[in-house]
Amino acid sequence: MTSPDDRPALILVGYLPGWLPLLRRTLGDLRVIIVEEPAVAYARGAREHLAAHCPEYDLYELDFRRPLAADLFHVWHPDLPIRAVVPVDDAGMAFAARLAQRLGLPGAGPAAAEILYDKFLLRQVAEAGGVAGPQWRRVRSAADAVAFAERVPGGLVLKPTARAGSSGVQVVAGAAEVAAGWERMVARPAHSSTRAPTAESYLVERRMAGRQFNVNLLVRRGEVLFRTVVATDVASGSHPVPMTETIDPDLPPARYATLVAAAERLVAAVDFDTGFIHSEWILEDGVARLVECAGRLAGNQIMVMIGYAYSYDIVAAYLAVMSGEPLDVAPPARPQSAAMMLTKRVRPGRVTAVTGAEAARARAGVLALEVSVAEGDQVGELVSLPDAAARVATIGRTVAEARRAGADALAVLEVSTVPVQVEEGRGGSAA
Repeated sequence: MTSPDDRPALILVGYLPGWLPLLRRTLGDLRVIIVEEPAVAYARGAREHLAAHCPEYDLYELDFRRPLAADLFHVWHPDLPIRAVVPVDDAGMAFAARLAQRLGLPGAGPAAAEILYDKFLLRQVAEAGGVAGPQWRRVRSAADAVAFAERVPGGLVLKPTARAGSSGVQVVAGAAEVAAGWERMVARPAHSSTRAPTAESYLVERRMAGRQFNVNLLVRRGEVLFRTVVATDVASGSHPVPMTETIDPDLPPARYATLVAAAERLVAAVDFDTGFIHSEWILEDGVARLVECAGRLAGNQIMVMIGYAYSYDIVAAYLAVMSGEPLDVAPPARPQSAAMMLTKRVRPGRVTAVTGAEAARARAGVLALEVSVAEGDQVGELVSLPDAAARVATIGRTVAEARRAGADALAVLEVSTVPVQVEEGRGGSAA
């Protein structure tokens, strides 16, 4: 923000380079200021990437998770005209909500943002609000988790309370596996661009059995304007990383109604005001049980899928709502097409070549392909979304057609690796 510019600005809290192509199609010549923590901006190469691809965007470095960070930003820039404040990732929700409140702009509300960022608070508030979930407990040690396992039959899920993208989440079969799972959970994320956690606490939950879904809602002053349900398939094993995300126009109406009703009950429970709610659920014995929830847009590939499946610019609608503007076109009720996101698995090692990306993007049905690795990078076990080498979003008349398009594109994309000596205790990729 070094040059004078009196255009109203859109404040994006958090820097995720995969978002930029999607946002640029919607934002036009709107002034954009990206607020990011200095360490994260450096690790993600934000300044260099913006200079090369979006030189008109400003990068403002600020430790926005510190207390009163939003209030200080407001005091430091009293004359900055701001159109909307938008959280890009989970860590930016509280800052965005508080700054919007200070400016008199639409937002989630500071209390709702705090609840949605902290999985412990979310479990407490959701349970009090009548939202179904698994048995759970806040734990301080592996011994606490073992004690829980001895009382609750079946598998367990260990999770940090303040991370995103499945970072740190561990699925274990029972008490015998808790110690190893605990060590993996508390370890610092291996991916260099993953946001370092602040002081953390941990949860242990009963592992639920059933199909996983995410429900995405556009909300204005507590009223739900748009609803969509996306089916999720996660990787087997100890790391529940989403491998496919599916929008199915033929989803049974009763299933859709059950999931949407649960998500709307959660909106009321956390007293969410305005914005986008991305919640994850497992449908177990006909009951939608909460996995977790965030008060920001879903991952960029999911937003691409929604836009094409519904033939509706959901990102433009979201920005209008966050700016306090009316919607020019009412959101559609159901999708017109199927859409799918698929994640590519890569053999761990050092990347020696990445080929076929442009050919994959040119395949029929491909909406977007995001490649996150390059020659020289080191990839490890797929333990969280930042470790994914590539993800593709596709569209089709049916789910089967969208799946074939995605599988075809990922087959064309080749990521070659050679084994390397992996540092003990590291299970992810290092870029």
